[in-house]
Amino acid sequence: PMYFFHRYQTEAAVKLVGGLNYRYALRGDEQPVTQFIAPDVQERALAALLATITPQSLALPERILQSIPPRPMFYDRHRELISGRTDLAFDGLAAAENAATLTIGLLLHPARAARLLEHHARDAKQPSLESVIDKIAAASTKAVPLEGYQAAVQITTSDVFVIQLLKLAGDENASHQVRSVALLKANQLKTWLLSHAEAVADEQWKAHYIHAAGQIRRAQEQEGSMNNSKDLTIPPGQPIGQSEGDYCSQQPD
Repeated sequence: PMYFFHRYQTEAAVKLVGGLNYRYALRGDEQPVTQFIAPDVQERALAALLATITPQSLALPERILQSIPPRPMFYDRHRELISGRTDLAFDGLAAAENAATLTIGLLLHPARAARLLEHHARDAKQPSLESVIDKIAAASTKAVPLEGYQAAVQITTSDVFVIQLLKLAGDENASHQVRSVALLKANQLKTWLLSHAEAVADEQWKAHYIHAAGQIRRAQEQEGSMNNSKDLTIPPGQPIGQSEGDYCSQQPD
């Protein structure tokens, strides 16, 4: 719960991006019924949201990682634990993946994407779906490559962005216009990835760029295939607490 302490602010702030200010007004009360959110407010909200997916925000300090041992025997996993891929050991990169999926998944929700597209069509001052996708890309995949553990976190976030973008492109619940924009941006990203894979010397980054470009190519060849990609399960958040085996409340015999 502490690692995801920002989740409620994230869920609140993302409502401003492609959001709508509305009232259930009555005739004669002179209340506005619907209003677009001011573009500068949306830009500030987007910047705050993108700050949550930086390596500086997601990477746990080494002293914290060293202080989390594997789960003891007979201690079952419960809903508050972060799922991972390192078996018994705590998976710090999975924690980053969970948090990045939360933010990017909310930003690229099909309904939000549709509102961004429509609102921009009605008022050119409103942020477009294309611009929002570009800014997520700039904060993740296209960010200046780092080194060490922060690079691993950065690559994890980039993977999340690629997967969520491809899921939007293949989501049957999304409008055709939204899917076409997502597909265009994925195709542009593939070109960028392939060009940078040739230029970068670090093998960790080269492998990431090639793999991400391959994911996009496969999704293009097999439409909707990314919908089968398995995300890690993010802890539910609320209600906070473990309902099973509430030993603290049990009275002794």
